[in-house]
Amino acid sequence: MRIPTRPRQPGIRFNITPLIDIVFLLVVFFLAATHLTQNEKLEAVELPEASQHEREPDEAPRRIIVTVTLDEKLYVRGNEISPEELDARLLSIDESKRNETEVRIRGDRRIPYRIIERVLISCARAGISNVPFVVLNE
Repeated sequence: MRIPTRPRQPGIRFNITPLIDIVFLLVVFFLAATHLTQNEKLEAVELPEASQHEREPDEAPRRIIVTVTLDEKLYVRGNEISPEELDARLLSIDESKRNETEVRIRGDRRIPYRIIERVLISCARAGISNVPFVVLNE
């Protein structure tokens, strides 16, 4: 055993082990948060304004958000899809879960109604009646 030649210096020592643990936890948190925000990226649209709107329910049902951009393209979860693919996706939902499913439409205020009507018809074919619109408060 080696005997120290220098006497120990009395005083306070700074232990950085808990600090390193917290830094690693923050890194993991921000990595997970960044991953989730990239998966749910939304296309930029100008939402219509509404003078009356319903408050958000406390429990979130199964929700599919369909974004309709000014160039009349449909997006679900950040991926562009055709109206036929939307039909297939809605019809592929299990019939027992269709009553719980909400299809939320984020449509640009300047798009023609025929594009929104196509999404509404797809929902009706699949038997989904809970179809709210995303709007801005006046």
